[in-house]
Amino acid sequence: MTPEAALLVEFVAHAIPPRPARATAAAAVRDTLGVMLAGATEPAARLVQAMAVDEGQGPCAIVGTPARTGASWAAFANGVAAHALDFDDMCFVSLAHPSCALLPAALAAGELTRASGAALLDAFVVGFELECRLGIVMNPRHYHERGWHCTSTIGTVGAAAAAARVLGLTPTQTGHALGIAASSACGLKENLGSMVKPLHAGMAARNGVVAARLAARGYTASERSLDGPQGFLAAMDAQQTTLERAVVDLDSHWEIRATGITVKLYPSCAATHPTIDLLLDLRRRERLAAGDVEAIEIEVDSMTPRLLIYDRPATGLEGKFSMPFCAAAAIVDGEVGIATFEPARIQAPAIQALVPKVTMRVDPAFDAEAPLSHARVTVRLRSGRVLTASASGARGYPAQPASQEELAAKFASCARRSLPPDAAARAWSALAAIEQIADVTALADLLTPAAGRVLSDPASVS
Repeated sequence: MTPEAALLVEFVAHAIPPRPARATAAAAVRDTLGVMLAGATEPAARLVQAMAVDEGQGPCAIVGTPARTGASWAAFANGVAAHALDFDDMCFVSLAHPSCALLPAALAAGELTRASGAALLDAFVVGFELECRLGIVMNPRHYHERGWHCTSTIGTVGAAAAAARVLGLTPTQTGHALGIAASSACGLKENLGSMVKPLHAGMAARNGVVAARLAARGYTASERSLDGPQGFLAAMDAQQTTLERAVVDLDSHWEIRATGITVKLYPSCAATHPTIDLLLDLRRRERLAAGDVEAIEIEVDSMTPRLLIYDRPATGLEGKFSMPFCAAAAIVDGEVGIATFEPARIQAPAIQALVPKVTMRVDPAFDAEAPLSHARVTVRLRSGRVLTASASGARGYPAQPASQEELAAKFASCARRSLPPDAAARAWSALAAIEQIADVTALADLLTPAAGRVLSDPASVS
């Protein structure tokens, strides 16, 4: 094992996150569990839940349902649910959605070991930091140019780190867990806008748990799995071929605090968020109606068109990756929420009439800034007026954090899709004190309805 890989392994096994890092992780866990409760009702999640139930009972909760199953299947189902709505958080360093794989893996491992809330948070933090360190050496080439979906590729290794930490693996075992995970990492951006995108998160969480549990039983991997000549970095076409930059300031510089976690206030691809903010603000300020609009021109960075690949979406999943649809919905409805991507709104005549009037083009100047952060909109009105606005980031980004009121409202609206209001309120309150929870199984119990829906007929869900 190279010295750099050894440092990463030692960090995962023994690093002590500072209290501010834990606090950021706690907020991410709270937000993600809300999103998971909402996503648990989605068809993509229901299909995986049904398979998990078919595989048999176990000690781990399938969030949002009364069912329990084995650790790997619970991580799988909960990972899919966490990412099914594309409402979960993201990170601009790893270029992944971190929590949708880290949390399901850590929670499943935590239920196996009856870990504390504090242990869950520490595992989340070290997994998040490892993902960031891999993102530093692998991107932008890995994600931007080669089509790998970091939520699944880097996320698998991060999930293995989180599970290994909760399970209390030694550094040697942790190294093997990361090596096993590296060989099970995949995920193609070509599948954005389909059910396979949330499947990526579920697979990452499941594969991370499997890797850690195998390593705990003595399964071994190459010591050069990450940075060998044919290892993870090389095979995944990383920007850099060594881990040298990954270990700079390790254990003293915490990315979870420095760059933070980006919370989503809209359930669509993050590349749409700066534009949605701008159009909602213009609509409110100018009292715009859809009939006033002649054309909407949107300028973005060069990464955005690689993500927003649907000009004329036919489904809600495609709509989440369509700038014309999201822009049109913002103007027509004055909001972009979970209901925006239901079939009735995708085909709404007013939105469909505006979609062809939205164009998107690249402004190369934005490439010098953080990806997916900058947008400029020009709205041409039938009256001849021209409205323009620019954004640097969006609401929910670390520089423009969501308020506690916004976060509470998001959690409540998400949780009520799976839980009664009083149960959702109890879960929100418990999560406020997650560090004091002695056994995360008690937390998982709060996220499972006493009488849930039937899981054997996922095809019945619209």
